Amino acid sequence: MKLTLTLEATRDGMRAGLVEEWDEPGGVARMEPMIRVFDDRDAAMSWGRAMARRRGLKQLYLNEGRSPAAGSAP
Repeated sequence: MKLTLTLEATRDGMRAGLVEEWDEPGGVARMEPMIRVFDDRDAAMSWGRAMARRRGLKQLYLNEGRSPAAGSAP
């Protein structure tokens, strides 16, 4: 089993998406991401670590998304 936490800065704080993947016969199964918004990166990381501990995992994979700075033109 593998948990991947994707962090992306938003105007409202830090958007965190957690995806669980596991091996099954014939391929890899993947759940729909759980999405939460936190005030800061540390709170999002703590949530991801807590979810990994609940599943008995010691490792959490991290992806940090890059988004435009708040207020910048597209």
